[in-house]
Amino acid sequence: MPGEQRGLSPRLRKVLEDLAERMVPSGGPDYPGSRDVNLPDRIIGIARGIPRGVTGLKALLWIWELMPLFFFKFRTFSRLSPEAQINFLEQWEKSRIFVRRAALTALKALFTAPFYSDPHVQKKIGYAEDCLQPLERVVPAWSPEDEGR
Repeated sequence: MPGEQRGLSPRLRKVLEDLAERMVPSGGPDYPGSRDVNLPDRIIGIARGIPRGVTGLKALLWIWELMPLFFFKFRTFSRLSPEAQINFLEQWEKSRIFVRRAALTALKALFTAPFYSDPHVQKKIGYAEDCLQPLERVVPAWSPEDEGR
């Protein structure tokens, strides 16, 4: 939606869309994907609900946009081919350096949490809210007086 793009430059919007598409690919066997649930707009919406969230999102996107330059890729993330983007993210995922793996895990969480909260995805994976029951219905109440019975 055009109104949802407010706050991000076209370049940062492309970085967001590229990252979303690499994290949750569309059109594959795991349908739906990032484009199917409008994942970039969902992430922007979440960022808007947090004080200075859009500013933080912009900073995060700039970091990932420029990151390949620091690892001798000689191109920014959005200018890499889709295959090179996947390769770059996989290098972070398989790195021996914990900070790189942790950064990618945090990035994955940023994309997968809003993806799996979408009602279409929940239906596809068989999630139903009624599966969450109050603890009292699952585990009977217990008290020390019941111990002797």
